[in-house]
Amino acid sequence: MNRFELKESTLGKFKTIKLIDNSYGSQLEIALKGATPRSFKLPVDGKLFDVLDGFRTEEELEIGRGARNWIMTPFANRVKDGKYFFNGVEHILLPVAPRDYVIHGYTSHQFFEIENVETNDEFIKVVLVNRSIRPGVYRGYPFALDVFVSFKLSGAKVSIKVDGKNSDDKPLPFFCGWHPYFKTSDKGIEHLIMTVDAKSNILMDEKFFPFDGEKAFAPIENYPLDNYTPRITIQKRIINNRVIDNCFADLNFNDEGFATSYLFDPENGLEISVFQKSGVTLVFTGDSLKERKRQSVAIEPMQSLTNTFNRPELMPDFTIEPGASSIFEFGFEIKRK
Repeated sequence: MNRFELKESTLGKFKTIKLIDNSYGSQLEIALKGATPRSFKLPVDGKLFDVLDGFRTEEELEIGRGARNWIMTPFANRVKDGKYFFNGVEHILLPVAPRDYVIHGYTSHQFFEIENVETNDEFIKVVLVNRSIRPGVYRGYPFALDVFVSFKLSGAKVSIKVDGKNSDDKPLPFFCGWHPYFKTSDKGIEHLIMTVDAKSNILMDEKFFPFDGEKAFAPIENYPLDNYTPRITIQKRIINNRVIDNCFADLNFNDEGFATSYLFDPENGLEISVFQKSGVTLVFTGDSLKERKRQSVAIEPMQSLTNTFNRPELMPDFTIEPGASSIFEFGFEIKRK
């Protein structure tokens, strides 16, 4: 038997693929709708356990409630009033049903195809592509965008790369993020210890839009209830019924350019590390979810702040010229301590 293999499967009417590491016993399932990771199962205490709290049914995947594990492009999270200016032109975005507000981009509603599969002695990697975003498809985003999403599996580690390519003859705005939900057991999240190594807390209004300019950034030490840095005690990093829907910035990046956040379960020793190359990190404890409320934690690698399309100081970094690409790398790894 080969160490790695790719299998095709289904969730109701939706096609999925599974990347399998037979040597380690891990498997990553991805729905081609939205290039959405649905589950990541690995051996824990003699049986397979799923650390991703994803869409469990065909209906959940179709409706997309909670945006479980969505890849979010060409923008992530909210755009204020559904409006933005780009190159002097105002654009008005429309929500995607059943939502009546604009959120989390558009490719999560599109279907991806397999572009390439690569295997060697160390990993299996699949590249998925969607070329459906074109002028006239989504009002308010009149651009031609190709989105490539690659998933690489090796043991208990999954590396993801999102590549947005401008296939237009004019510049376009683009940034992306990932909306995963992680769990370490079926006992909920209150006992989990979280670490987010950031210097700044993002200040937001009542609708979760960051304040303008530098007003959005505040020293993390000024907000002890939102401080999960390794500089404070473990006791203060226990979730313990705290409601979290917060963004952290000015992350500490290592020599390889990655920042890492951690979710640790002291009861079973499972540690989930979430890494990202650049950007900010959003954390959400799922309090507003209609299903499985506070049963998992969303630790979201984000290429940029919510409402970036309306932040002129950021847009030079998130404008893609014709023929060019924007790449965001992130992923997660599971260890037993």
